[in-house]
Amino acid sequence: MAAEYDGADALMAAITGEPLPEAARADAEFMAGHRAAAADVALLREQLSAIGDVLAAPPAGAPSPVTAPVTARSRPRAPRPARPVRRGRALRIALGSLAAVVALSAVAGLARLVTENSGSDSQAAKSAGAADAKGGPGEADRRSGDGPPPSDPELALACDRLVVEGTVARVEPKDGQGSRIVLTVTRRYKPDRGPAQVAFLLAEDAHPGPRRGQHVLVEVGRGTDDASRWAVGEDRVAANRAWILKALPGSRHTACPSDGST
Repeated sequence: MAAEYDGADALMAAITGEPLPEAARADAEFMAGHRAAAADVALLREQLSAIGDVLAAPPAGAPSPVTAPVTARSRPRAPRPARPVRRGRALRIALGSLAAVVALSAVAGLARLVTENSGSDSQAAKSAGAADAKGGPGEADRRSGDGPPPSDPELALACDRLVVEGTVARVEPKDGQGSRIVLTVTRRYKPDRGPAQVAFLLAEDAHPGPRRGQHVLVEVGRGTDDASRWAVGEDRVAANRAWILKALPGSRHTACPSDGST
């Protein structure tokens, strides 16, 4: 589902023209939807302006007060039926144009919503299947991003060497070997301190692939640079942040099996 900020989605924000919050401007996916919606709204306004011009124009052939002054000897002429017919035809054409634009905008908006929801549902199904099969982050998760919390969140965090949030600064493709994602850190979970930027690797078929400017939360396991879990966008980052904050204190007293503990 597309992200909402202060109760407004991309389409409503484009219609109202309200200033976007900082979080919305940092969300590349939201801004792409906002730009598309703004283009639809601009087109609709152009059509409405054209319709207003048609309706405000006098009927074809109507005399103006300057060229046809009224005198005492002037006799009113019977109205010609052709004039209202022409105006009625222009009105029908204008209203038809308006209906076409409104329908086009509605179809475009519906198509975007269907695409976004289908992608979200498919992603959730893949992640849930991987979590059920493995009981936590595994090979499937490295391809499909994030899913439900692991079956043992404290153990999962104990085996992580890096857990941070940040904004994607660069995406560096690696010839047939996926991408290197450089993240400007905005919040740290593990370790408590470190450099302003960190990097991690994603496989070539990783989904969703983070883009520059997107908000990302990432986990990287010990002894590797490959992300074991990554969440993209405000909603998914918030969902993962919730279980991480809850499990983080206990993870500090949990031994990871890779340390040789049982």
